[in-house]
Formats: sequence, C-alpha cells, structure tokens
Amino acid sequence: MWVAALFGMSSAFVESVLAQLFKEKNNHDFVGGLPFYGRRILGNFRSIGIVLSLAFMVYAFFNVPVQTFNVFSAIGMIVDTATGQTADRQSPLYFAIAIFLVGGCAFLILGGIRRVTAFTNKLVPIMAIVFCGISLAIILINLPLIPAFFSQVIGGAISPDALFGGGIGVALAEGVRRGLMSNEAGQGTITMAAAVADNDHPCEQGFVQSLGVFFDTIVICTMTGFIVVIAHLWMGFDDPALWAEVSASRIATYVSSVQALIPESISAIITIIVSICYALFAFTTLLGMISFAEISATFISRTPQFIIGVRVLGSLVFVPFGALSVLAGLELGNLWAMSDLTNIMMLYINIPILLLGSPLVFKALAHYRATNGGKFISSTIGLETEHWTEEHQRHLPD
Repeated sequence: MWVAALFGMSSAFVESVLAQLFKEKNNHDFVGGLPFYGRRILGNFRSIGIVLSLAFMVYAFFNVPVQTFNVFSAIGMIVDTATGQTADRQSPLYFAIAIFLVGGCAFLILGGIRRVTAFTNKLVPIMAIVFCGISLAIILINLPLIPAFFSQVIGGAISPDALFGGGIGVALAEGVRRGLMSNEAGQGTITMAAAVADNDHPCEQGFVQSLGVFFDTIVICTMTGFIVVIAHLWMGFDDPALWAEVSASRIATYVSSVQALIPESISAIITIIVSICYALFAFTTLLGMISFAEISATFISRTPQFIIGVRVLGSLVFVPFGALSVLAGLELGNLWAMSDLTNIMMLYINIPILLLGSPLVFKALAHYRATNGGKFISSTIGLETEHWTEEHQRHLPD
C-alpha cells in the first residue's frame, strides 16, 4: 500500500490538475474529470469522451455493491456485539437494513449532488477523527510493539522466502489492490471531485488531492495495518487460503485485531464505535460513487431526464443489487473480484491519458512556482480552456 500511495500521490496530482484545466460550468456548479480532459488530450473527439464517460460509470456502479456489503457487515457487527447473537442473512434485521439503505440512498441521490455533499461534509470529518483517534490510542497502548511492526513488514518483504518464493509478488498485488481501493489515485475517481472544486490555480487542487492520498494510505492505512499486523490473527490459520477467505471481510478482520490488543472491559464499546465509523465510511463512499457517475454522465447529456435516469440507476438498481447479494448469501470475495477488475480497467484507461497530458501539468506547475500561485490564464501555457480565461479570472489579484 505504501508503494501504491507513493506513485498514487503523483498520479493524483496530474489527474487533478488536468481535471481543473478542462472543467466546465454546469449551471451554478463545475463539472469535469476523466471524460472531459480525456477528450481534449485524445484529439478533441466527442465520441472519445462518451466512451470514457460510459467506462467510468460502469466502474463506479460496479463498486457500489462492495460498499453496500460493507454497510451490512458493519451494522451486523454492531448488532452482534450489542446482543451477543449473530443474525442470519435472511433475518428481519438484514431485510430492515436493506430497506433503510435503499431508501436512504434514494432520498439523498435523487435530491442531487448538493444534498449528498451537505450530508457527507458533516459526517466524513467526524468519522475520520473518531476512527484515527481510536487507532492512535490503540497504537499508543501498544507503543513498544512499533519496532516489531516495522521489522515484520520490512523483513517480510525482503526475506528470501518473499523474494524467491513469490511472496513479494503476492504482497505487492494485494497491497496495490487495497491501496487503490483506499485512495483511488489514477483511476479517475478523484478527478470528478477535483473538477467540482473552485480554485484560484489548477495546481492547488493537485496538491490537495496528493495530500488526500497521503493521509488515506500512508497515515490511516498504516494505522490500520499496524493493528492488524501486531494482532497476528493469521497465525491461527495453517491454510493461507482459509485465512484469505476469512479476512475478505475487512471490518471483521480489523475489529478482531482491535479486540486482541485492547482490554476486554472496553472491547465491546470500541467495537461498536469502530463499526459505526466503518458503516458510515462505506455509506458515504457509496454515495460518492453514484455522484461521481452522475458528474461523468454530464459529458454525455445534461438534460434533467438523463441525469435523473443515472441517479435512479445507481440508487434503485445497483444499491438494491448489492443488498440482494448480501441477502442471497453471496460472499464478499466475489464482489471484491468484480471491484478489483473495474479498478484495473480504469487504470489501464486513465494512466496513458495522464502520461499524454503530463506536459500540460508540468507547464501549469512551472507557472505556479514562477508566480507563487498567482492568477492563471491557460493561454499562457498555450492552451485554450473554457474556465481559465482572462474574463473568468478578472476578479483575482495578480
């Protein structure tokens, strides 16, 4: 995950600056992202933008069932901890979760992106602070184990078994997959959010997105990784395949690791708090994916009927699909495989475009450094854009 994050910070910067450069105005909001800059970089053919928009929508929608599953898993964990009983997938509890989840998503998504952002802007900072606070507290409680953590991670990576037995390849593949899942750098997802932002210079959003990748993966995932590694839960599994199956549920693995490292007297309350955070993380990610699909869809058409159709497809087709997958007993590993496939698909599409567009980003960065983030006009780097014109930038100081 560290490797994925270090490369992801650079790809996040490039794709976010490109999203800013080629963003467009849609009523009172900005829209942009992969379809918009992809079209301009690949010859300015509208058909290319449509293909990229459809590809991103497929990617976003097929990531929804995984997050739906995560919501169920987290809420199930809360109920299990509070009652001491494990609920069946066909129980009234799971049907109630499905009804409230689909209803809540439909209410927020059909209300538009402004309703979604009003909801997520309040929740995400609180969730992040609580989750990081608990993780940091657990790390401080187990502070003497920090050297052992780095020893196991680094030693395991360069051990003869890892280098010559294929272990390093497996670790890289799994780490990159999970790293991509955590920060989504290079996949085009963050380009939708980057384009929506109102910045004084395109590079400003690039720095913000790079920091986002750093905090997502280098900070938060390292905290989580410390807890999982030090707990040594896999030591009880002789068969690696069995451990892989058990650990497919990320929330169950993390909670079990937390429980192994804290006093039993506070185990239940910490489990419930962490599970609530996890459920809300999954829910807001689910909302974000559908909202980003909507932003991507604006490239194809901005008519109200088409946009409502996209919202309905996300909230009333793919969210129920995820809920039905849980109720039918489908295991999370199957959904992870589907999600990983779409993640890789977007990387193969987006990274070549980023490489082709990187000269424009380098020019924008040179301008930022030369002017200390001063007023930016795209024509100064030989580029004509819809937003970064003299007319739109008149209100900014030189």
